[in-house]
Amino acid sequence: MLESASDSPATEALLLLSKAGNMTKEQILLLFEDEVPYSISEKAFKLAESRASGIPLQYITGKCYFYGLELSVEEGVFIPRVETEVLVDIALDIIGKNKLSTVLDIGTGSGAIALAIALNTNCKVYASDISKKALLTAMKNAADYAAKIEFFRGAFLTPVKHIINEIQLIVSNPPYIPVSSKLPKDVMHEPHEALFAGNDGLDFYRQIFSEPDLLKNKILIMEFSPDQKEEIQKICNYFGKISFFKDQFGKIRFFSLAVQ
Repeated sequence: MLESASDSPATEALLLLSKAGNMTKEQILLLFEDEVPYSISEKAFKLAESRASGIPLQYITGKCYFYGLELSVEEGVFIPRVETEVLVDIALDIIGKNKLSTVLDIGTGSGAIALAIALNTNCKVYASDISKKALLTAMKNAADYAAKIEFFRGAFLTPVKHIINEIQLIVSNPPYIPVSSKLPKDVMHEPHEALFAGNDGLDFYRQIFSEPDLLKNKILIMEFSPDQKEEIQKICNYFGKISFFKDQFGKIRFFSLAVQ
């Protein structure tokens, strides 16, 4: 089950007050014993009401944090989770061991995975998404860090078929939630196309493996729900040996597959 991307209540309160006062967290803490001006407290209460209504904290502050990066994010763009940082670790390890030079991030959202890889390797990085808003956000984040990432709009491998032969590694944190799942209120504010993938949550994987010729001689690293391991293995077994990896909480959440 996908969890919300939230901080502790105390941290959330500090971030909301920081947003209301247009100050850093550190500045707020330095003024901790001072009286809060009415204009700031009024804004903070309004922001708190928005948060209480279920709007994700990241949409209110306009910021999220991933792999040591501060990224812009807004409503309509998937909020990256800390678990997915392990996917980046796996990708960096495989890139180094196999001396890979080209990477594609499918369903890039805020650009978090693509940006983390681009800033930690010399790889040529491509990224795609079906959402125009997501791509605009990802482009802004890439520009903020002067990262060279080429973006494409479209679903699955469709927008990159013209360069598919040069891509060596495909990474993705795709939608994998069954449509009937009940998610936390704040998660439901995130784009549904980034969350849900059919009755069993496996539609993305079936689609990506439906064009095996496009995957030849590529390594895939993808995230999935821990309870989908058995079905993921069934889908992937035809294409080669699959390896599974745990997230930082000990749950099997990622696989890598070298397609021959």
